[in-house]
Amino acid sequence: MLKYNEFKANRDIISSNMKFFYIMAIILFFPPFISAGTFDKGKEAFLNNNPAEAVLYLEQALSEEPGNENVYMYLGLSYIQNGLIEKAITVFLNGADQAGIQEGRFYLNAGNAYYSKEKLDEALKLYNLIISEGFREKGQALLNKANIYMTKKNFPEAVSLYKEYLLEEPLSDQKEKILRLITLIEAKIEAEALEAERLAAEAERLRLSEEQRKASEAAEAERLRLAEEKRKAEEAARQQALMDEILNSLSTIGEDTQNIAADSETIKQTDEASDIDD
Repeated sequence: MLKYNEFKANRDIISSNMKFFYIMAIILFFPPFISAGTFDKGKEAFLNNNPAEAVLYLEQALSEEPGNENVYMYLGLSYIQNGLIEKAITVFLNGADQAGIQEGRFYLNAGNAYYSKEKLDEALKLYNLIISEGFREKGQALLNKANIYMTKKNFPEAVSLYKEYLLEEPLSDQKEKILRLITLIEAKIEAEALEAERLAAEAERLRLSEEQRKASEAAEAERLRLAEEKRKAEEAARQQALMDEILNSLSTIGEDTQNIAADSETIKQTDEASDIDD
């Protein structure tokens, strides 16, 4: 689990160069704004929805009261209203370094600023820090973390976090909306699970059907192979029988030739005998 001290290590590196620049800018271009009540003027400008003027006062107030966490808070919020999100994050994290009563709020604001820039992983680190440290802002961190998991389409984790948030904030004015959302998400999860089961069953049916088709094709191929072997064997037997028949006939012709030769000799001898008698 991420510890908040890890965030403090590099804060001064991020903000040290900017602080001198903004202080000098105010001194050179806006000397009338520098007075003993600089922070009060900056706060008033912020509350009157004049964030540009608020920034000028509050940046100066930060140099005057570097240990006043309220200066960091209002300056960070003024930066956000001016669209200076990265500067706001730096100020909020520097404000958290003061380790005052608003430490958790600084981390929450920094996390929300990251969220607005779609830097979800950075936001999650800060929300996890708030949750693990048990700051007063734990409930809001749980809710924002759940929203991030909705964005990531990790619906089971989102539901778990929404339920944890309701346990942390049972009197939340968003309770009914969150309960409806949980119902919709759980219905979606169930529907997706049923669809996944259906698709798995269909895939298994197709697999078995394919196996049966292949088995049938294999059986047919084996039948054809055996039939071909039988045909070849029968053909070989027929040819062998024919050759045997021819050989047998050749053997009989030889015997007939010998008989004919013997008969001819007998006839010749008979003729010769007849001549003698004459």
